[in-house]
Amino acid sequence: MNGIWFFDNWMLERADCLERVWGKPTFVKEIFTEFKPLGSEGYGGYITVFYDQRLGRYVMYLFTHKGRVVFRLQSDNPYDWPNPSYDPAAALGWKGAANQGWKGFKDVVVDQNGQPIWAYAIHSLADTPLAERGYVTTVLGWPRHVTLGGFSDDGLQFAVDAERPWLDPGSDTAGDILWNEQAGLFQLFVRPVYTDRRVAISVTEDFQEFSRPTTILQPDSMDRVGAEFYDMPARPYEGMFIGLLHIFSTDRFEEVSNVSPRWPHLKYFGRIETELTYSYNGSYWYRTARNAPFMPIRPYGLQGGGSVYGMEMLRTTEDKLLFYAQANKGGHADFLEMQEAGLDYSGDSNPLLYEMRLDGFCSLKTWGRDGVMRTKVLIPKDGEISLNVRTMAHSHIRVQMLDGETAQPIAGYTWDEALPVSGDHLYAKPRWQERSDISELIDRPVRIEIAMREAELFAIRNKCEAYYACEPLPTLW
Repeated sequence: MNGIWFFDNWMLERADCLERVWGKPTFVKEIFTEFKPLGSEGYGGYITVFYDQRLGRYVMYLFTHKGRVVFRLQSDNPYDWPNPSYDPAAALGWKGAANQGWKGFKDVVVDQNGQPIWAYAIHSLADTPLAERGYVTTVLGWPRHVTLGGFSDDGLQFAVDAERPWLDPGSDTAGDILWNEQAGLFQLFVRPVYTDRRVAISVTEDFQEFSRPTTILQPDSMDRVGAEFYDMPARPYEGMFIGLLHIFSTDRFEEVSNVSPRWPHLKYFGRIETELTYSYNGSYWYRTARNAPFMPIRPYGLQGGGSVYGMEMLRTTEDKLLFYAQANKGGHADFLEMQEAGLDYSGDSNPLLYEMRLDGFCSLKTWGRDGVMRTKVLIPKDGEISLNVRTMAHSHIRVQMLDGETAQPIAGYTWDEALPVSGDHLYAKPRWQERSDISELIDRPVRIEIAMREAELFAIRNKCEAYYACEPLPTLW
């Protein structure tokens, strides 16, 4: 364990006069202000953003719906991205990818033959066992809806073997990719089959052999009737994993789809918002606040007023968490209705940028004046401990360490000896009158107890083990 977060009560023994507060990222801006070529639905799609070690810059891969083209942008600042450039002369007139219209964009993602591919999610393989292969992507095989894959040295030209699908049958979400260091596996987040909108995982060690997709999340009795799970990008976070689950609230009045004649039962219209999920091992996933989406749809008339697909989480060097979302003015496939009405739907899809406090997913907050929290027994493996905490100017917290067996305060680490911590800190280090850390307690079973006065606690960081954990958390594979 790298620390303790408060998604659930797993490591809590006591929480008196404290309430759990679910956080949400704050909207920053619409990322792009210009959309070319004319008549394009916009940009977005299945966005991936990361710091590219090879380029020494942040990169964003995004999608333009007209012609199914994916291209790459670069930036030195993850808050600011250039509007995609488009040269009509190079494009020879926009008529779609088959007629070379895609050549108007720069840095288009192509296959070994130089033709654009529908690259669903592109990731760097740096810091994984396959780092020498450069970059990896899943590719939507069209029109069979199989999941293909490819590798690239430069992040733009990928070698794709169309004759050997990674998953078949696949779906129209080809799958995001997560390197699970705990399990030593790559995980593909996919659907069980094409029209089955639930979240499944297929795993592989080398992208040669893949497990059969195993369903990990599906709507339950607490969801709206007709709810479907469209997708769930997932990212590692401090030894655990964070997921962005797309909840598709389908149109109950749509009985037969004229959009997909092959699957007339398929629901095509409805609204999508993003719910927070988490996992301790990447295999078993848990949902959070059902009645308060992590990234809800915005008011009607705004970008994101119909759909907000949370796609990417990025931690900045300043320890801010940034979230990138594909956002549409209307619900799923709204541009079809705009086309029928003769409306200009340029820019209907535009990524949104959000930011959030580090560890701001959830917190324990005093609902009166004072509160107390206590962890279960744990075994510190490091002498450093820090707290992500926020108090009033006149309030504070104090930390004491308890014996793991007796739950009695340990001399030198009591509340009476603790120095108060006040203010807003990401990494506040508790101190005591005679001690500046907990080095004396390494490998000793202890509990951490925190007295809080008008305060909010987001995380406790310490390399530790749960006292009763005699073996690693299991995986499904």
